[in-house]
Amino acid sequence: MTFTPGENVGQYRIIEALGQGGMATVFKAYHPSLDRYVAIKVLHPAFKEDQNFLARFNREARIVAKLDHPNIIPIFDFAQHGDTPYLVMRYVEGKTLKAVLREEPLPIAPAQVIAMLKPIASALTYAHAQGIFHRDIKPSNIMRAHDGHIYITDFGLARIAQAGESTMSQDMLIGTPQYISPEQARGVAIDERTDIYSFGVVLFEMLAGRVPFSADTPYAIIHDHIYTPLPLPTSINPNLSPEIERVLLKALAKDPPARFASVTELMNALEQASGTPAPIAIAMPPVETRTPSQVGSPPPERIAPQPTRRFTPLTCAVSGILAVILVLVCAWLALALGDDLATALRFAPPNQNAAIRDARARVTANPQDPTAHLQLADALANAKQYDAALGEFEQAIKLNPQMPDAYRRAGETAERAGNFDRALKYYDLGHKAIPNDIGLLPGLGDMQLRAKRHEDARGSFEQALRLDPGNAQAMWRMGEYYRALGKLAEALREYSRALAVDPNLPEAHYGLGMLAMQRGATDEARRQFQLVINNPKTPPQLKDDAQMQLRNLDKK
Repeated sequence: MTFTPGENVGQYRIIEALGQGGMATVFKAYHPSLDRYVAIKVLHPAFKEDQNFLARFNREARIVAKLDHPNIIPIFDFAQHGDTPYLVMRYVEGKTLKAVLREEPLPIAPAQVIAMLKPIASALTYAHAQGIFHRDIKPSNIMRAHDGHIYITDFGLARIAQAGESTMSQDMLIGTPQYISPEQARGVAIDERTDIYSFGVVLFEMLAGRVPFSADTPYAIIHDHIYTPLPLPTSINPNLSPEIERVLLKALAKDPPARFASVTELMNALEQASGTPAPIAIAMPPVETRTPSQVGSPPPERIAPQPTRRFTPLTCAVSGILAVILVLVCAWLALALGDDLATALRFAPPNQNAAIRDARARVTANPQDPTAHLQLADALANAKQYDAALGEFEQAIKLNPQMPDAYRRAGETAERAGNFDRALKYYDLGHKAIPNDIGLLPGLGDMQLRAKRHEDARGSFEQALRLDPGNAQAMWRMGEYYRALGKLAEALREYSRALAVDPNLPEAHYGLGMLAMQRGATDEARRQFQLVINNPKTPPQLKDDAQMQLRNLDKK
């Protein structure tokens, strides 16, 4: 069954057929209630021979329809017209990358390739983090709209068609021969590295000037993908640098584990090889001491050294007497005013002393105000007076049990003090008092994971993600959960998912570094740990941990 112009299909009026591929026919249609054009895709009628196809179509369409990324053409609707299922997608006017490559001379400069394909890499990273793979990355499934926006099309079409029982789905190769991965061609299990290979073929074509394998028949091309060594990109385009050639060779490795572990890693490597700054790597700028008015001016003259000041025996004696007096005064204060003040005088900077004094004054004036106790607790915690701080946090919680910040900051303070059992207690209490507070759940799961309560930790992270699907803190901690269980592929997925939300998240980069160490990929581990060290967002303890891991790598 096919649709004809002028026919009504559900709420949509068919305008014209736009094209036909191996798996589907595409129509332009009009949706009157929303006054917009849409694209309708109808899968090949042979798929209907599979009695389970409709159930799989509905299941997979729901999964793919949840993808929400600015560079993925969204699915608006899916339904049946008679016995024909169809997908309704955004209609985009523009050109496919295949059409663009026919018009532009190949090869294309690396910077232009990166600018064109970076949105596609972002979309793939997002989808892979959801556990969804495209399976058919190729130039005809990449579209540049008239306004310059870049989209991936047909996301999920191969997924819907895959694993069917019909004659067509069994006999038909899902994927395009010139861009298919070796494992996909062999019909074995796939993961995100299949998309990385196909994406690498697109990069190879744009940078070298042609696809790596081309032959008279599709099966000859497939044979080359599986068995024939990749032609050296520089043998096709001598202007390519050795660094870019290495990136392409790694992306198109026959063995999936030898490829880049994620599209993000591939793009970062390509940007570094081409001299284009990578978006995730953060370089620490040199400290500039000149004022704006001095920019462009010669550096100031060096100040001449001052003569060394000499001390006479008399001044030394006077200084010694004053030092003794100061020690006696501090001892008297410790006896007269108590341990807290003495501790503050010994260890806290003047501004912290003032913060504690002001906060204590507010507590004295308003002893039943939980916010005043919370402010005092923060001031004491900043001065590293952890026991006193935790006492104030507990007082704030007692006065107002519905203060999530009090539980969270008490947990963080106990963790800083190295008392993880007490930190877990605060998070547990907070979760019981305020079960759906998104700020408490990641920390609770973190402490549960430290206490080896693995399934409790997973439940906390999953609850956080149900409440906030874009919570990068819960995502990277879910990666820690999987890494603790030795499930490295799942951990990689969660770290990559977190980086899709926050590309500079240091904890996720640290997790990727630890995964790389476990795989024996020492260069990648060093790169990830260096990103952690160079990132100004990195907490001091995590930066120390990354430096320690680098030292461990240097010893090997």
